[in-house]
Amino acid sequence: MIRKEGDLDPAPAVAGTRALALLPFLVDGAMPLVVLREMRRRGMDVVIAFYLDGARGLAPDPCEDFDRDGRLVDMTSWNGRSGVDRLDSLVDEHVTQLVLQIGSPSGYSQLPVLKERRPDLRIIDWLFNSGPYFQSFTYSARAFDGCLVESADMVRSVAGIPGVGGIRQVESGVDLADFVPKGRAVEEPSPDLVVGYVGRMSPEKNPFGFIEMAERVLAREPWVRFVIYGSGVQADEVNGRVQASPSRDSIVSGGFVDRPGDAFAEIDVLVVPSIMDGRPATVMEANASGVPVLGAPVGGIPELVSDGVNGYLVSPTEPDRIAELLAHWRRDPETFRQLRVSTRALAESRFDRDRMMDGYATAFAQWIDTPPRPLAVVEEPPTPASLIIRDRKS
Repeated sequence: MIRKEGDLDPAPAVAGTRALALLPFLVDGAMPLVVLREMRRRGMDVVIAFYLDGARGLAPDPCEDFDRDGRLVDMTSWNGRSGVDRLDSLVDEHVTQLVLQIGSPSGYSQLPVLKERRPDLRIIDWLFNSGPYFQSFTYSARAFDGCLVESADMVRSVAGIPGVGGIRQVESGVDLADFVPKGRAVEEPSPDLVVGYVGRMSPEKNPFGFIEMAERVLAREPWVRFVIYGSGVQADEVNGRVQASPSRDSIVSGGFVDRPGDAFAEIDVLVVPSIMDGRPATVMEANASGVPVLGAPVGGIPELVSDGVNGYLVSPTEPDRIAELLAHWRRDPETFRQLRVSTRALAESRFDRDRMMDGYATAFAQWIDTPPRPLAVVEEPPTPASLIIRDRKS
């Protein structure tokens, strides 16, 4: 059964619910950690287990608040069957009711065995996009009681997997108090628009596509300025590409910013050039900051952007259309001012974080109240080499 946030009952209390969350690594600002902290505040007993020391190019979150309360578990040395034994002991130690798999590669090999041992344990996969973790889920879907997704696009993708359990959709949101119009978003529109990229520097986010788009737009509209903010595995290569660009005088690397709101205060328009995405927070953060978005029509982005209301759906491979929009806003600053107003209004009506948190509390509580699904017969597909986990003693 597929249930959407709007179909759920008013958020029940999650106090007393006991959950074990499996993450690959701990990253500062990661949305799952934001949600899990809010669930703790509401009384859920959350234990976090992580399998890798960190992610290259991303700022770590030491999760000292979880560690202080004995709710942080280092799984870096627990692989294969020994990892299953460790998870088994954690379930006993913390009287776990719900296991949340949140992108841990090891989890996809360990959890089917754990489910076989403990058929009464509810195990949920929390999926954000159709990347590698989604492919791993397809191999072991019958071992999960269901999955949790953000976008209708992911609902459709998951629903097509043989043997999938219940699907619940909770639309994400942002703290509207943290992201408010400021800086350029509250000033009179400038004749020289600043177009920005704000986000992770990784292949699926396509920062190189942003640079190529910027160069082609500048060939038509040389007055536009571009700036790139963010960090990630491709940060060094992106900075090098900017420095080597023939348009480097008009494209600036802004680096990593501690508070994304500071980046949105410096730009007029956000471009999201992703080649694969879920429901990117940067779209909602920009809109809450009064910054319209030009977003690629992939993944869950079309669910976030309404043409002429909070931006436009446009691919980075359409630089002529992007140049035309920017030129139009330069000629007609009043139209652009009105777009910024409607952008913030849409964020207030659709992207509120409190609504998202209520949705997650409801989904978790309902899974606890739903009878667990026994482990179905799982056909063993060929395992990609990248997912083979060797058993080693801890």
